[in-house]
Amino acid sequence: MTEGDTEKMSVRLLFPTYFFSRNMLNPNLDEGQGYDLEYNNMLIEEVKAMRKRDPVGRFVSNSPNPEQKHISGWQSKDGCESSPIFQKCMNRISRFFKDEVLPFHGIHNSHGISMQAGNSWANINEKGSWNRPHMHNGCWYSGVLYLQADGDEGNFEAIDKDAKVVHNFPHHQRVRTNYAVSPRTGDCHLFPSGLMHMVEPNYTDKERYSISFNMEMNDMLGGEGGGNFGHDFSSDEYNADEFSFELDERGNPIR
Repeated sequence: MTEGDTEKMSVRLLFPTYFFSRNMLNPNLDEGQGYDLEYNNMLIEEVKAMRKRDPVGRFVSNSPNPEQKHISGWQSKDGCESSPIFQKCMNRISRFFKDEVLPFHGIHNSHGISMQAGNSWANINEKGSWNRPHMHNGCWYSGVLYLQADGDEGNFEAIDKDAKVVHNFPHHQRVRTNYAVSPRTGDCHLFPSGLMHMVEPNYTDKERYSISFNMEMNDMLGGEGGGNFGHDFSSDEYNADEFSFELDERGNPIR
């Protein structure tokens, strides 16, 4: 909108949350970006074997309270990232970050920053199980990869922690406090670790298999883990108005 133009309206989105998605079984992906169904099924069998070796697992967000552990689903301890069977999977997740997340944040090879899948664990959500709202403290980005999901075993739901209104208001889709995703086999979602999220109850008789993970950020110039991340990723190519829209006569953004 130009200065003095009073016939048009504009809106600017403030503080958006970034949510990246890729289906690892997409046949249009390059060999180094995705994998095939045979490998995916091998991962499912490995998760089943992990549960046999450790039937109890652990209880974190999958345990609403001690009295409800029988509907908590199963969660493994950390360690998928160090398993040889999961290495291809972890490499594809890291490639996803390299392709999409790092460039979006203005991080390029010349900055000496790299990402790799850090601690990762397996999940089996059976009938009645769910995960209460939680965040992944101490991380920058986290994610989930679905190994077996038909889309009806409970949504992944992102929850807005910040109040957008403090009074009564007309309901509209643009003023929402949550965003739900119906997972499908092969779907991989990446999101800031500070995003509040939960998993809705599985009301089907099916089991859904997934792995969750946190990303490990390495500064090759300043060390690893607690290295110097004082880089300035500002760029002259950044468009400060990328989340600013003009509106049409119906109030919809003009892209």
